[in-house]
Amino acid sequence: MLQICLAVLAGAYALQLFTSLPRAGLLVVVLAAAVFCIIIRRLRLAGCVVIGFCVAWHASAELLHDRLPDDLQGSTVEITGRVAGFPEQRGESLRFVLQTSDGDRLPSRVRLAWYDVAEQPAIGETWRLKVRLRQPRGFANPVGFDYEQWLFRQGIGATGYVVKHPENRLLADVPVATSAVLRRSMAERISSVAGDNDAAAVLLAITVGARHRISQQQWEQYAITGTSHLMAISGLHIGLAAGGAFVLFWIGLAPFCRWANLRDRAALMAALVAVVYAAVSGFAVPAQRAMLMALLVMGASLMRRQTQPEMVLAAAAMMVFLTEPIAILSPGFKLSFAAVAILLWSARQRCFTVPGQPVFGQQLLEGMKRLPPLQLTLLFGLFPMTALIFGRVAWLAPLVNLLVLPVFNLLTVPTALLGLLLDGPLRMLGDGLLRVSWLSVRGMLWLISGVATWRPARIDIATASPMLIPVVLLAALWAILPPGWPGRRVAWIAGLCAVLLRPAAVPPDCLDLTVLDVGQGQAMVLRTQRRNLVIDTGPAFRSGGDTGQLVLAPYLRTLGIDRLDLLLISHGDLDHAGGVASLAQSARIAQVISGDYLDRMARPQLRCRRGQAWLWDGVRFAILHPAHAAKSSRNDGSCVVEATVGTYRLLLTGDIETAAENALLATSSLSPVNLVVVPHHGSRTSSGAHFADRLSPEVAIVSAGFGNRWGFPDEEVVRRWQAAGAKVLNTATSGAISYRLCASTGLHAIGEHRVDVRRYWHDTAGH
Repeated sequence: MLQICLAVLAGAYALQLFTSLPRAGLLVVVLAAAVFCIIIRRLRLAGCVVIGFCVAWHASAELLHDRLPDDLQGSTVEITGRVAGFPEQRGESLRFVLQTSDGDRLPSRVRLAWYDVAEQPAIGETWRLKVRLRQPRGFANPVGFDYEQWLFRQGIGATGYVVKHPENRLLADVPVATSAVLRRSMAERISSVAGDNDAAAVLLAITVGARHRISQQQWEQYAITGTSHLMAISGLHIGLAAGGAFVLFWIGLAPFCRWANLRDRAALMAALVAVVYAAVSGFAVPAQRAMLMALLVMGASLMRRQTQPEMVLAAAAMMVFLTEPIAILSPGFKLSFAAVAILLWSARQRCFTVPGQPVFGQQLLEGMKRLPPLQLTLLFGLFPMTALIFGRVAWLAPLVNLLVLPVFNLLTVPTALLGLLLDGPLRMLGDGLLRVSWLSVRGMLWLISGVATWRPARIDIATASPMLIPVVLLAALWAILPPGWPGRRVAWIAGLCAVLLRPAAVPPDCLDLTVLDVGQGQAMVLRTQRRNLVIDTGPAFRSGGDTGQLVLAPYLRTLGIDRLDLLLISHGDLDHAGGVASLAQSARIAQVISGDYLDRMARPQLRCRRGQAWLWDGVRFAILHPAHAAKSSRNDGSCVVEATVGTYRLLLTGDIETAAENALLATSSLSPVNLVVVPHHGSRTSSGAHFADRLSPEVAIVSAGFGNRWGFPDEEVVRRWQAAGAKVLNTATSGAISYRLCASTGLHAIGEHRVDVRRYWHDTAGH
C-alpha cells in the first residue's frame, strides 16, 4: 500500500510541472496504457504513477473548464448563490465565496468583495447580487503568495466585487443548511462569551474552523513561533476530540453496560465525534487526514485486526487524493502528512522503554522525555518544506511548542469543546468552560507574542540561491538517520548554512533592475554589488493590505536583504507610495528621498531635486527632474532617475506627463538609453513622440495592472515606443521583469516571471 501511494502521488505531482494541460483526447490513451502496466506485475508501480497523473489531470481540467468565460470578463451580471464559509472583514471590504446556482455560464464558485455593506451576508445564506466578474488573476513575482494557485485549488472560477444596486438582496425563503446553522450558532455563542479579540479569534478557529477573524499580524506571529498548526482544526484537534470522546464514553457507559464490550462502543462514538468535528471544520485537509486515520484504526480495532501505522497513513493519503485530487497542491496536505510520517519514523528509530511494568507516573514521565527529541525531529524533518514554501525557519518552535502544547492539549481544546456541548440547562457551566479556554488562549498568545517580537526569533531564508535545495535536504538528516549516526551532525551544519546562504552578489560594474508586478502601480528594486535601492512601493488597497507587505518585503527577503541603502518614492500617489509603511516595518532604511512629503512615514525625508547624484559600485545615479524651483502637478513633479553603467544607461520616469517630458527635452539632459520604464503606466498623456525618439530604448517596460479600468498602456503609446525601436514589455502580462546592465556587456534579460515559471493553472491572457 505504501509503495502504491507514493507512486500515485509521484504521478500527480509530476503534472504540476506542466505549463499547460495535455490535450483532453490523450487521456483515454494514457489511461489504457496505465491499465496495461498494472496488469503486468513488474510495471505495476509505473502504472500507478500514470494513474495518479491521470486523476490529477482530469480534476485539473474540470476546474479549468469551470472558469469564467472570456465573453463575461469584466461584465456586470446577476448571480444567485449560497455563502460558503464565514465572510471575512478586511479593512473596508467584506470578502466571501459564493456557491452559485446559475447554470453552466457562471463558475460554480466565485470570490467576491463587497464594499459599504448595509447588511452583512452570513454563512449558508442565499443571496441574489449584481456583481462584476473577472477571471482568476494574481501578481506574478519570484516569491510571495501564489494567489492564482490558491484560487485554483479552492475551485474558484472567478473573482469580482458586488456592484451597488437596489436589487441586491437576501433570499430569505431559501433554507440554510443544518451544518451552516450549527457553525454559525456556535460562532455566535463564542463571540458572546469571549468578545472580539485575538484570543476569541483563535477560539473560533479551533472549534468551528472559522479563521476569518485571525489578522495577518497574528498569522505572522504564529509562523515565526511555529504554532500555526494550533490555530486551525488539524489532526491534533481531531485526535484530542476522538480520544477524549473514547475515554468519556468508556467511563460514562461503564455502570450501564456491565456485560457489553465497552471498548467497541466507545470506539464507535469516538469515530462519530471525529467525523462530526471534521465536518464542523469544513473538512480541511489536515482534519480529513486525522479523521480518516481515526476511522481506519477504529475499523481495524472493531474487526480485531492489527494495523501498521504507515499503512494507515498511506491509505488516508490515497483517500484524500482520490476524493479531492487538487488538495495535494496545498501546503496543508504536504505538511500534515509529512509531519505524521516523520513522527512515525522517529518512533520506530527511537525506542524508549521503562523496565518492568510501568505505572502511570512512569508512563507520563516517559512521554515527557519524548517531547523534546520529537520537537527537534519535526523542526529538522520539516525544514526543507518550511524553507522552500515559506522562506523561513521557526527555530524556536520546539521550545514554544513544549511550553504551549501541554496547556493546549490538556486544557484549551477539551474545555472549549466541552463548553460548546454543554447547552440548554447546562449553558452557564458551558459558558464558564469557554471562558476558561479563552483565558488559556490569552496566556498562550501572551507568550507567543513576546517570543515573536524578539527580533532574533525570526530567521528568513534567502530562497533565491540555487544551492538552497540540496542544503535544506541535508538538514532533514536529523529526522531520517537513527540516533547515534555520525551523519546526523551534518543536519546542524546544513541548517546553519541554509540560514547564512545568500544569492550571488551582482557582479562589479553591473546593475540589476527588477520591475515587480504590483498590479496598477509601480515598485522597483535596483541592486549593485553592495548596495540596494527601492524605487516606489506599489499601491495600498481598501482591504487594508498593500504591496509593500505582499510583494516587496517577501522579494527582499528571498534575496537576503534586510537593509535598504535608499528608498526613493517618485511621488506621493497611492499607487506608488501605498506600501511605504509596511516596507519600513520589514526592512531597515538608511535614507529616504521622495517627490512629495510622505505622511505615512514618520522619519526624515529628503525631497528629490535635479542635480542630486551618487556613485555606488561603479554605477552612477542622477536625478534629472524635477528642478529645484519646479511647480507642477503631482504627476509632473515625479522624480526621474537615470542610472549609468559605463556607456549604458536606463531611465526611470515615475508618472511624468508630456509637460515634464518637454521640460526634460528642453534641458538637453536626455540621451538615448538602453532601458526605460514607461511614464505613467503607458497613459496617453505621457510618452510623447519626441520623448520616445530621443530615448530610443532597446526595452520599454510598462508597470500596469491586468485589465485596468484606464486601459493602460494605451495602444498608440505602445506603437510609439515600438516605432522608436523598443521591445515593449508589460508587468500585467509578463509578471515581474528583470534586467542586468553591465559596463562591459550592456543590457541582458534575466527573466519575465509569468512566462518563465508558468504552470497550467496560471492565466495566460495577453500571451
